[in-house]
Amino acid sequence: MQVTPARLGHLPPIALSSALGLLAISAANAMSRATVSSPELIYWGGLLLIGLPIFYRLTGRDAGPGERLALVCLLGLSLYAVKVIRDAPLFLFSDELVHAFNAERIVDREELFSGNPILEVTPFYPGLEGATSALMTLTGLSSYTSGIIVVGAARLTLVAAMFLLFARISGSARTAGIGVAVYAGSFNFLYWGAQFSYASLSLPLLLVLMMTLAEREADARRWAAEWAVPLMLGIAAIVVTHHLTSYAMVGVLAALALSYWIVHLTWAWANPWRYAVLAAVLAAAWLLLVADRTLDYIGPVLSDAFGAVFETAAGEAPARELFRDSESEAISTPPLARAVAYLAIALLAAALPLGLLRLWRDYRFQPFSIVLGAGALLFFGTLILRLVPAAWETGNRASEFLFIGLAFTVACAGVEAWRPRGNRALGRAAVAAGLGVILVGGAIAGWPWGQQLSPPLKARADGRTIVSPPLAVAEWASDNLPPNSRFAASIADARLLMTPGGRTALAGTSPAIEDILMASRFSGWELPLLERRNVRYVVADRREVAHDAVRGYFFTNSNRPEFERLLDKELIAKFGKVPGVERIYANGDIAIYDLEGTR
Repeated sequence: MQVTPARLGHLPPIALSSALGLLAISAANAMSRATVSSPELIYWGGLLLIGLPIFYRLTGRDAGPGERLALVCLLGLSLYAVKVIRDAPLFLFSDELVHAFNAERIVDREELFSGNPILEVTPFYPGLEGATSALMTLTGLSSYTSGIIVVGAARLTLVAAMFLLFARISGSARTAGIGVAVYAGSFNFLYWGAQFSYASLSLPLLLVLMMTLAEREADARRWAAEWAVPLMLGIAAIVVTHHLTSYAMVGVLAALALSYWIVHLTWAWANPWRYAVLAAVLAAAWLLLVADRTLDYIGPVLSDAFGAVFETAAGEAPARELFRDSESEAISTPPLARAVAYLAIALLAAALPLGLLRLWRDYRFQPFSIVLGAGALLFFGTLILRLVPAAWETGNRASEFLFIGLAFTVACAGVEAWRPRGNRALGRAAVAAGLGVILVGGAIAGWPWGQQLSPPLKARADGRTIVSPPLAVAEWASDNLPPNSRFAASIADARLLMTPGGRTALAGTSPAIEDILMASRFSGWELPLLERRNVRYVVADRREVAHDAVRGYFFTNSNRPEFERLLDKELIAKFGKVPGVERIYANGDIAIYDLEGTR
């Protein structure tokens, strides 16, 4: 059936605006890679060129539900493309390299749970890697290409499921569209939630599960059993994809069950308590029987966060400095950008009471609205955690779940805001502008200022292309060393050695690789430990930024001299002083040593 222009509404010109915005963002990234100073205005202008036309159209009354759904899908995919443009054609976020390694191992070994030397818990939640490896096997595509397709499909699923969920709860496609627009301004939406990582798939699955429950409630009772299979499959898919999302799922389902009982005073068919019990049983069974290492992974994180909150509150530990790029440098986010981020939070906080008022007035007998309203309130509690050094990441991870409730609540306030008499166009423009501030402010707060745009990974000179030193190490190892080679390396070098290098690399503190690399001389235990771990090659890197999982993959930039700092030369030289150790590779500040002669 041919779709007429009238059915498309304003979608074609808005899609053109999004394309122009992506073109501007692409140009800004190209300028950043060429170390041209100050392309930020082009970048932020491109982001607003994507968002503002969509926001303005979503706030109006004349767009139909189909057009609104198409607009939120366009918004989700366009903002996902911002991340892809930044990093193509490689995965360059720290977690992405870990998960890509897992996917490639599944393809190579034709088995799950094959182990990961850097983040041991990840192979035990193989939902993302399993889907990616299946696409790799069917199509012959690389892990990168398959990964961006899978995460892109997940992003499309997220915004569509959220729209349908909000529309079902509110009975308004306009409220649903504004809600998705608000969620696009969450801290993790633009970059962290768009990376090739298990949470990027599990969160969309959680939205699909919530949407399915809402549709089940709206259906006739005689069809209730028909929803059981998709609900159980959704629960199982989340459990095997991501540990934190599975625990959030249990919390959401339990909260919904309690809300149903409070509102209706019944445990009848509409109450999802059975699914809450199933989710809890499956999550616990998977944790204890399959992924018991998760306890060692998240246990210390949560206990440290809990203790740090009290220490900071009591003044025994300093508060975390906001907008700090790294622990070793001063604040680099410009004052104006910080002001926009604070303004975004202020707008969300100002809209909260109005949204809660509308929830109470219109939706207080709907269990979903109770849970979402409670999530909106709890979100602001996570902001306090961002002031605690050991707890900010916990608060950040929790915020992407709680922001779902905040998005719906603020959307209710946004619809309410321009109901009064007056200039409707002006009211729509004000709401759209507020959404633009929330979008930009969330992006600023959610990712380091100096890494919003792509740093240089490759350089051209005299018709030749050279790659950054750590990437060159990975490519050299891939071409010249056996596939089963095991390395010890700093954080950034190790991740590139794994993907795209295709080699096994150890890093960090478990085992004590970081201590070995950072010591100025050997004490006697280091080489035996490496031998027990079957490590034959050591990558010694003098670049301080090599220990940074965000910036360590790129060329250093003379515009950012703090990232050009070098460590003591003895950190590299100590390996060459050991009898039997051979240096087999040298590239400026990076060298590879072969320990085979010591055994």
